[in-house]
Amino acid sequence: MTSPVIGVAFGPSILDSMKRREFLKLSAGAALSLVHQPTRPPRSAAVQKAGEAAFYVSPSGNDTDPGTLELPFATLHRAQDAVRQSRNRSQPLTVLVREGTYYLDRPLAFTHEDSGTKEAPRVYAAFPGERITISGGRKLACKWGFYQNGIMMASVPPGMKFTQLFINGKRQVRARYPNYDASVPGKSGYLEAVGPIPTGTANPFASPDDDMTFSTQAPRGIRFDPQTFTKKKWANPEAAEIHIFQAAYWGNLQWKIRGIDRATNSIWFGEGGQQIGAKWSHNPAVLNKASRFFVDNVFEELDAPGEWFLDSQKNILYYYPAQGVDLDSALVEVPILEQAIQFSGTQVNPVEHISLRGFRIAHTTATYLSDYEVPSLSDWAIHRGGAVFAEGSHHCLIEACWLDGVGGTAVFVNDYNRDFAVVGCKITEAGESAICFVGDFEKTNGTQRSFPYECKASNNLIHDCGVYGKQISGVYISRAKRITASHNLIHNMPRSAICIGDGTWGGHVIEFNQTHDTVLETSDHGPFNAWGRDRGWSLAQSHGPYTADRSLDVWEALVDAMEPVIVRNNFFEEKSGWGLDLDDGATNYEIYNNISVGGVSMKLREGAYRKVYNNIWYLSKGAPCFHVGNNYNHDQYFNNITVMDPGDSKWPDGWPWWPQMFYSIIAPPAIGPWLEKVDNNCFYCSTGEFQAVVDQLRSEAGTRNPKRYSLKEWQGLGFDEHSVFEDPLFEDPSNRDFRVRPESPALKLGFKNFEMGQWGLTSDFPKQWSKG
Repeated sequence: MTSPVIGVAFGPSILDSMKRREFLKLSAGAALSLVHQPTRPPRSAAVQKAGEAAFYVSPSGNDTDPGTLELPFATLHRAQDAVRQSRNRSQPLTVLVREGTYYLDRPLAFTHEDSGTKEAPRVYAAFPGERITISGGRKLACKWGFYQNGIMMASVPPGMKFTQLFINGKRQVRARYPNYDASVPGKSGYLEAVGPIPTGTANPFASPDDDMTFSTQAPRGIRFDPQTFTKKKWANPEAAEIHIFQAAYWGNLQWKIRGIDRATNSIWFGEGGQQIGAKWSHNPAVLNKASRFFVDNVFEELDAPGEWFLDSQKNILYYYPAQGVDLDSALVEVPILEQAIQFSGTQVNPVEHISLRGFRIAHTTATYLSDYEVPSLSDWAIHRGGAVFAEGSHHCLIEACWLDGVGGTAVFVNDYNRDFAVVGCKITEAGESAICFVGDFEKTNGTQRSFPYECKASNNLIHDCGVYGKQISGVYISRAKRITASHNLIHNMPRSAICIGDGTWGGHVIEFNQTHDTVLETSDHGPFNAWGRDRGWSLAQSHGPYTADRSLDVWEALVDAMEPVIVRNNFFEEKSGWGLDLDDGATNYEIYNNISVGGVSMKLREGAYRKVYNNIWYLSKGAPCFHVGNNYNHDQYFNNITVMDPGDSKWPDGWPWWPQMFYSIIAPPAIGPWLEKVDNNCFYCSTGEFQAVVDQLRSEAGTRNPKRYSLKEWQGLGFDEHSVFEDPLFEDPSNRDFRVRPESPALKLGFKNFEMGQWGLTSDFPKQWSKG
C-alpha cells in the first residue's frame, strides 16, 4: 500500500517560535546523520528530545511490527491507532513517515480521540529529506495493448470509476470536443453557444421532475451551431458532460447530458448546473450566445495525444499517449477518494493540536457534479468538501505540504473551527479553490458557533487552480470571523486570488499578499473581491431605481459586518479586472498601503464605513470607481495616488476609456452626501488631464448620461478640494519601488511612504516547494 514523494520538518509546537526553529535545525541534522549508520540506527531526533516519543511508517514496514525506526508500520492508519493507544497524554508524540506513496483505502480521519494538547501535540510528518505522497487514489497495473489510430487500451478492475487520470504525476485530458487548447485560458478550446433552448420548447428527454419548476431555476439546455459542432455521432451521449460559462462569465457550470437533438441542434441537460447560484439574482445561471463550452467524456472524440476515456461498462481504459510517454514504464494513477485527510470533531468534542507536515497530498476525485449550496448572498455556490476537510477542530495545522492535482477544493475548513492554519504550503492544479473558510449562518444560533474563527492561510504558494470550477479563489472566506490571509503568492487563476463572500462577521486581515495573472477566464472581478449582501442589504437599493430608500438608518450595515476588515500592504499586478473590487454592499473596511499595477484600480460599490487611504494605483486602465452609493455611508477616500496608463487600452469588458478620466462615479441624479470624504489625493497621467465622470446609470429613465468634470468643477461639487493633478515622482516604479521622492506633491497632501518588497512568500517558505 505504498511508494514515494516529499519530506520536511517535525517537532512538537506550532509555527514561528525561534526556539522551535533552532530545535528543528539541530534535530533534522542529527536525524539525517544517524540514518547513514547501518549497524544500529539510533532513534530519530524527534525521540531524542526529552519527553517525546515517535512511531515510524514505511512502505517496507508491517502493521504487525511495533512501529519503531527499525521495525516500522506499513500504513498511516496503523500509526494512528498506535497514537490513540498511547496512554501518556502529557507526552508529545510524532509519527515520522518514510519515503513512498501511501494509497489510502479510506480517508485518514482524526477525531477527538486522536487529539493532543498544547504541551503534548500530535504531529504526523515526513521524515527529514524524504519525499512522501498521501494519495486518495490507486496505482493501476496496466497491461497495455494496441487499439487503433495510436490509441492504447488496458483492462481496469470491475466497477472502477474515475474522472481523472494521472500519467507520471501529470493530469491527462478526458476525451473532449473541441480538443484542449490552453493558449488563451477560457477562450481557446471552446465553442460558442447559439443560445439557450427557448422557453416552452418540449423536452424530448424530460425527467420525472421536470414539472417541478421554480424561479431562478437553471437553463434546460443550449442550441449549438452545426457548422462548428462535431460531425461525429456519439453512441452514448448520456455519458458526456458539458462545461459551459455563465453569460456574464462569473464562472462556469457543468451538466450531464440528457440527450442531443440534431434536428434542432440542441443539447439537453441532465443532472448538474449547481455551481453558480446567487440567491439575490433572478437568474444567476443564465446562458446566452456568448457562453463558451466544451463537452467531454466522449469516446468518439478520443483523437489527440494526452486524451483518455474510461468505458466503465466494459472496464476498459483507452489512452492516446502524450508525446514522450513510455507506457511500459509509466506510473498510472486514478483518484478514488474525495477526501484524503479529515479532521472530524464537534464544537463539544473537537479535534485538538494535530499537525500534518511535509506531505504531498494528491489524487482526489472531482466534485463539480456533487451537491452545492450558496452559503450567503454572494454569487458563489460551493461544495462543502476538500482533499483536506476540517470540521470541529482546535489548533490544528497543515504545514509545508503540497496539495497537487486534487479534484475539488484543496483545503476546506467547514463550520466550527478555531485556529486552523494552512501555512507554508504549495497548492497547484486544484479542481476548484485552494483554501476555503466557510461557516453556516443557519446553524449559528444559541450557543452554536458554526463558523471558522481566528483561522489562517499564510505563506502559501497557490497557482493554476480552478481546473474544473471557474468561480473559485485562492483563499475564500464566507460566514466566518477573524480570518487571516497573509504573505500568500497567488497567480494563474481563473477568478480571484482572495475573495470574501459576505460581511459576516468581519475582523479579517488581508495583508502582504502578492498576486499576478488572476481573473484570467472570468469577468467583473478582481484579485481581491468582496461582497456584503448581508441581512441589511437590499437588492432594490443595489440594483433598482433611485427611488429606493438608500439611507444607512434603514440598512443597519454593522449588524453583520461587526468588525472591520483590514486590507493592507498587498501587491496586485494584473492585466485586467479591478485591483480591489468591493462589490454589492461590502462594508466596514480599512484599506491602506496597497499597490495595484495595471487592471482598473478599485471599485467601491454601495456599502458603508470604507476608509481607503495611502494606496497606489499605477498604470491603471480605469479610474477609481464609486459605484451606486448609499446616503450617509461614511466612506472616506484620501491620500491615494492614481497614475493612469497613457496607452491605448480598454476596460476589462471592452469598454473604451479616456486617459484623462480619474473618477468614474455611477451616482443618483443629484450627487448626495454618500461620500463623506474625498480629498488630498494625487492624480497623474502623462498624456491627459483630470476629469471626473458621473454616469447616471440608474436614472429614473434608465438611460446613461455621463457628465465630465474638470478638477476645478469637481472641487466645486465639494470633492478633492485639496487634491492635485501632478506627477507623484516615484523612486523606481520599473523595479517595484513605489516610494515617492522627498519633493513629491503627494507627501505634501499627507501620503506616507511605506516599506516595499515585504509582500509575497517569506524566506522560510519550504525550499522543496519553491523549486516547482
